[in-house]
Amino acid sequence: MALLAVHDAILVDESGERPGGVVIADDGRIEAVIGAVDRATAETVIDAGGRLLFPGFVDAHVHMRDPGYPEKETFASGTAGAACGGVTTVMCMPNTDPPVDDLEGLAAMRAAGEGASRVDFTAQAAAVPDNLDRLDSLWNAGVTSFEGLLSDAPDGIRLDSDALVEAARRTAACGGVLGVYTGSQTMVAAALDRLAGRGDHMAFVEARDPAGEARGLAEMIEAARRTGARIVARQVSTARGFALVAAARNDDPKPALAVEVTPHHLRLDVTAVARHGPHALMVPPLRSPADRAAAERAVIAGDVDFVASDHAPHAPHQKERADPWRVPGGIPGLATLAAAVLDLAARGCLSWPAVARLLCGTPARLFGLGDRKGRLSVGMDGDLTLVDPGRARVVAAADVHSYARHTPFEGERLTGWPVLTVLRGRVIAEMGRPVAGPARGRWVPRGEPDWS
Repeated sequence: MALLAVHDAILVDESGERPGGVVIADDGRIEAVIGAVDRATAETVIDAGGRLLFPGFVDAHVHMRDPGYPEKETFASGTAGAACGGVTTVMCMPNTDPPVDDLEGLAAMRAAGEGASRVDFTAQAAAVPDNLDRLDSLWNAGVTSFEGLLSDAPDGIRLDSDALVEAARRTAACGGVLGVYTGSQTMVAAALDRLAGRGDHMAFVEARDPAGEARGLAEMIEAARRTGARIVARQVSTARGFALVAAARNDDPKPALAVEVTPHHLRLDVTAVARHGPHALMVPPLRSPADRAAAERAVIAGDVDFVASDHAPHAPHQKERADPWRVPGGIPGLATLAAAVLDLAARGCLSWPAVARLLCGTPARLFGLGDRKGRLSVGMDGDLTLVDPGRARVVAAADVHSYARHTPFEGERLTGWPVLTVLRGRVIAEMGRPVAGPARGRWVPRGEPDWS
C-alpha cells in the first residue's frame, strides 16, 4: 500500500496545470501522477477539493543561523516556518559558527540539521579570500553553491575584484555555481562616514544606494565573461540592476548568469521602514517604489530566474538596539516567501506554472537538485504543497514561526496561501501550523546543476 495519495487536485508545475492526483510510495518517492486516485491505495488519503497542488517549494537562500547562533534561529525553529510556508527544501548559507568555508564547517552544519530540520536541507559554502583553493573539495562534498560578498562584509571575508575573478575561475574549473552579493564596499564606507551623525533608520538605507549595486553587478558580470563560471546575481533590487543584467544576457556570447529576487524587494518598498523601523532593515535595503515596481515587472516578464527568501533572522533585542548603527540587517522570510509570490498570481500577474518555475523547478535545477526536487513526476521526492488560491490573510508577526518574532510583511494582505505541506509522503504542516512529530528533514545529495 502507498504511503499517501492526494486526489481531486489541480496539479501545477512549470510544465503546466491539469486535474488529477498524486500517489507517493512507501519509499517517499512519487509513484504515480494520474487523473484519478483510488482512495483505497494509500495509508493516508487527502482530498484536495480542487485546490492547487505544487511540488514542494525550494528556497535557495536561507540563513538558518545554525550552528552557532541559537538566539537568532535554529534548524528546528526556522524550518517550522519553512514547513508552514510550503517550503520543503532549504539551501543554507554559510555564515554560521563554525562557518561553512571548509569540510569541518560543512560537517558541523550537516550535523546540526540532521535530526532537527523539519524539511530537507543542503549547504552553500563561503568563498572567501583564504579558502579559494578549497572550493573544489567543498564542491565534491556536495555543497550546492559557493557564496561571495562584495560589500557589507569585513576584511578577510569580502572579495575584492581580483578575488572575485579567482573565485569565478575556480568555480568554473570544478563545474560549480557561484552566488554573489554585489554592492560596492568603497561606496558603502564613504556613505557611512558621511552619514555618521544621523540617528535614524533611513541612514542605513541611504548608505547602500542603487549605484553601489550597479557597480558590483558590473564586476560580477565581467567575472562571468572572463571565466565562463555559472554565477547567480543574488538579491537584485534596483531598476538599474535589472537593466544591467538584461543587457548582459543580450550579449553574444552570453555570460552564464541567473537572477535572484527576494519577496521583500518584490512586494515592499522603503516606506515600510517608517512602519516597522529596524525590523524592515536588511541588505540590500528596501528600495524606492520605482525600484520595487521594476522588480515586479522583471518577475512578470520572466527575466528573474527564481525568488528566494534571504531568511536572515535576528533576536528582537538585537534588532531593537537604541543605536541604529548597531542594528544588524536581516529579516525572517521562510513563512511568507510563497504567499508573496502566490499573491501575484492570485491578482492575475503570473500564471500558476510561472509560480512553479520561480519557486520549484528553476531553483532545484540551477543548484543540482533537479533530479529529486521541483517537479510532479514519477520517481521524484514526494514533496507537495497544497495551495488555496482564494485564501486571503493579513500577515501577523506570529505567522513567521521564527525567533525573530517580527516581519515587515505584518499588516500586508496576501491572497493564495499554502494550506498543507508534505515531505516525502508525510504531512509536516497544515493550515499554517507545524504538525507534531519527529523532524523528518534530510540532507539532500546534490546532482549536476542544469543551466541549459
